[in-house]
Amino acid sequence: MSSEGNKGKSGLVIGLLLIGVIALGVLLYLRSEEKHTLELEKQELTIELSGLKEDLMGQIGENDSLNSFIETETARLGMLIDSINAVNVNNGKKLTNYRYRLSTLKKQNAALVEKLDSTNAAYAQLKLRERLVADSLNAAIAANQALSGQNNDLSNTVAKGKQLVIAQSTATAVRITSSGKERKTKRAKKTDRINVCITIAKNRIAGEGERTLYVKLFAPNGKAVDAPEENMAVVAGENSGYNGVASITYQGDAAEVCIAADRATDAPVVLEPGIYTAAVMTDSYILGTVAVELK
Repeated sequence: MSSEGNKGKSGLVIGLLLIGVIALGVLLYLRSEEKHTLELEKQELTIELSGLKEDLMGQIGENDSLNSFIETETARLGMLIDSINAVNVNNGKKLTNYRYRLSTLKKQNAALVEKLDSTNAAYAQLKLRERLVADSLNAAIAANQALSGQNNDLSNTVAKGKQLVIAQSTATAVRITSSGKERKTKRAKKTDRINVCITIAKNRIAGEGERTLYVKLFAPNGKAVDAPEENMAVVAGENSGYNGVASITYQGDAAEVCIAADRATDAPVVLEPGIYTAAVMTDSYILGTVAVELK
């Protein structure tokens, strides 16, 4: 009886142990499944958050201020993803909290993406309008510059149109006798003066008034013929010497005037044969030139 009793007790213990092993195995299996489920949940959370980041990054455009804001928000989501990845899978409660936060973030992110999309569209329209305005302004500036150039050309044309010009001219070389009389000559070395007579053309837009005309003589080599020392004035825009001067009252009609162009009385230079040029000028421009040949 004693032996049979011991066998019965041993069988009971073994049975209990088997039940315990089975129960432990079931618990371990359930625990493993739970960990696997939590791990999958972590992955789902990070995938969804990564999708939110991509949605935000898709709104990056030409607006630097919005781009800076988007970068800040995506960095915040990146930090949240890192914190989820760092959560121990045993901490199911914390993952549940992240799940609730994700639900709120998805709603906020959807609203934010919609606003960003509208803002970017408005910004694109604004930039387009700015370009149109800039193009219109540039076109206006170009047109104004062209008009200004035309006005300048017209002003220059009118200014030139107001200038007096020579219609006809003659030049005669003379020598001065000891008695002060003039004698015509064609010889260069005997020439003391060249008388320049011109007919000023009719010009109704030139304006009426006093005109001072100067004559400067130029030798065949292009150099100025020596002028009396006291003859200095602004001639054709430059302060220089002149050989002769005369004043007339111009009234718009053709006018005749003769100007005596003298050499310096103490000039030691002997004139060489050739063609001499007499330039008739005002204080600001040249009316024309007259040529005379001396032998």
